[in-house]
Amino acid sequence: MTAIFTMDFIDTFMVIYNAGAAFILIFMIGQILFMMRKVDKELLKARIFLNDSILQRTWMYISIAGASFALNNVIKFVVMFTSKAEILKVYQVVDLTQLVFLIAFILAVHNWYGFISSFVKK
Repeated sequence: MTAIFTMDFIDTFMVIYNAGAAFILIFMIGQILFMMRKVDKELLKARIFLNDSILQRTWMYISIAGASFALNNVIKFVVMFTSKAEILKVYQVVDLTQLVFLIAFILAVHNWYGFISSFVKK
């Protein structure tokens, strides 16, 4: 028995985007973990609190990611339990919040990747 699986453009884009974003996140987080073995931890701790922009940007990216994750789940809940929520599906609001979450999370990880890589002992 063959199942026919059809997806529209938005669904196809989101599947491909999610796979790409997952690959980027796994790679960058793996690199950060690998680099952390070579970093002087005391110098890193001191420089984190001296470099206020790193903390502010990380907080901003994580806040945006957290808010979009929460909004995504609220919208999914509304769509699941109400009959009038079809309008949210039409405008792909769930996919947009997922896109914002992934972009913000990648930016947060990239922010730390750049910061950590500047401390790697050569």
